[in-house]
Amino acid sequence: MDAKSGISCFTKWGTMYVLLLPIILAMAVMGSSLARQTNQNNSMQRHGNISIRSVTVNKVTSQLAEGKVNKSAVIGTAVVLDCPHHIYDLAVWNVYLHNGMWCHLSYRTDEWQESKNCSEDTNWLSRPEHLPSLQIKSAQISNEGLYRCSISDTNGTFFFSYYLTVLVPPKVSLSYNVNGNPMCKATAGKPAAQISWIPAGDYKTKPEVSLKGTETIISEYYVTNATQDDIACIVSHPAWEKSHVFNLSLAMNNAGRTDLTRILYSSLICLLGIFMLLLFIYLWRVFRGRKTDVTVLKIPETISTRLSFQESDTQPYATFVQVENVIYDKASDFSPGFSSST
Repeated sequence: MDAKSGISCFTKWGTMYVLLLPIILAMAVMGSSLARQTNQNNSMQRHGNISIRSVTVNKVTSQLAEGKVNKSAVIGTAVVLDCPHHIYDLAVWNVYLHNGMWCHLSYRTDEWQESKNCSEDTNWLSRPEHLPSLQIKSAQISNEGLYRCSISDTNGTFFFSYYLTVLVPPKVSLSYNVNGNPMCKATAGKPAAQISWIPAGDYKTKPEVSLKGTETIISEYYVTNATQDDIACIVSHPAWEKSHVFNLSLAMNNAGRTDLTRILYSSLICLLGIFMLLLFIYLWRVFRGRKTDVTVLKIPETISTRLSFQESDTQPYATFVQVENVIYDKASDFSPGFSSST
């Protein structure tokens, strides 16, 4: 009985292991395939990261291959633009100006060949085979623009660009305006100058656009303290290393205002005196003219009275003359007969 029970138990366990063996093998195969797929995915992800990283590095490298610099120069000064690589096969400068003009300079070291169409003011700093730097002898506003250098050698082509800006320092004047207020004026600057005052107070600044791209700044300061003696105008500009300070004495202006007030008062008094004198002369002439008219009206009466008296005085004399003339005429009538009788 024991032998039979042992055999049946072994048969049952064997049958169970035989049935479970395919399932275990299938699970093993599935696990290996899953592990292989996971490894492939991880490998692809790593390759993807590496490719992305390499693209990013290449992009950054290409950006660093071309340098860009903002360069400024004071008008009338010399400007030197340098290319970083001095050992090259071909050097080319392309100039794009703001006024729409374009020019270039190029040099090939293997053929000792030079080509350029820029003006004489824009040329090589020295012999281009040794130094491919560009020089502008006297910078002007017309020279503003983009200057791009390309250098070619065995490692490739490298680019370097300059954006040139020309600075124009302003002409500063400090005086009094028509209102008697201090006025600081920065004329024809590029860019516009910055104006401030010492002591700080109330002031008004306004810009004026000038010719050739320059700007003029006018700042008017309003004096509120009557005891203030001096004032300073501070002008800042990129063309200067330090700010320029311009002083103005308010005491002289106050003294000038006092003298001007005295002159005005004196002039008003003189004008008033002249006006009173002219008024007196006018009234005197009017009064004298009326008195003359009264005298003229009285004169005809006197003349007529005198004439009447003269007529009365001369009337007997006229009668006597008339009688004498009659006697004389009668005497002349008798004179022929008297002469014949004789």
